[in-house]
Amino acid sequence: MRHRLETKSSRKIVEYQWQVDGSWCKLSAETDGQPSLPREGSLEQFITEHYWGYSAQRSNGCTEYRVSHVPWQVWTTTTAAFEGDASALYGRELGAILQRRPDSAFVAAGSPVIVFKGHKVQ
Repeated sequence: MRHRLETKSSRKIVEYQWQVDGSWCKLSAETDGQPSLPREGSLEQFITEHYWGYSAQRSNGCTEYRVSHVPWQVWTTTTAAFEGDASALYGRELGAILQRRPDSAFVAAGSPVIVFKGHKVQ
C-alpha cells in the first residue's frame, strides 16, 4: 500500500494505491475549494453518515456493529479515477463498473471512529 496527499493552495490531490498479484491499483481524486458538511439528503450524506456496519463470517453468518463519529466534511472532486485490473480483485461485473468514468465522487475529511462490539444477525 502507498498513498499521496498533495495540497496546492485550495487544490488537493489524493491518491491511494495497493498491489494485487504484483500489479498496482490506484484510486485518485482532485478537489478544489474548502470542505463542507454534505447537503441534507445528498448521496454524500448517505454514504458518510452510515452508523451501522456488516461483516460476513466464516460460519456463513453475518455480524452487525454500530459505528460512531462526528459528521464528516466533504470536498467535491474536479476529477476522480480508478486505475488497475479491478476484475482481478473484485470480479468481472464490479471490475467493469470501476473501469468506467465515475458517476459521482467526493473526498471526506474523516475523523476518529468508534466501532462497537457486534452481534450476530439472526
